Amino acid sequence: MMHLFSSYCKPILLYAVESVNSNLGSLSYSWHAIFRKLFGTNDVDCINDIQRFMGYLPLVTEVDAHRVVFFIQD
Repeated sequence: MMHLFSSYCKPILLYAVESVNSNLGSLSYSWHAIFRKLFGTNDVDCINDIQRFMGYLPLVTEVDAHRVVFFIQD
């Protein structure tokens, strides 16, 4: 299930985020909402642990990585 969200929903959330200053709080909330629904928890620390153990970067870190790649491109 997480593979589907990661491959279909995450690109929509992150579309062109590296080129604009966007509100990362609302994007992070949306990404955390998926984990809250799937795993039935509202604890942010628990959600962060689940993301880390499943191999997903925090959304803010992933956006930073996208921005670095965007600015390095010719």
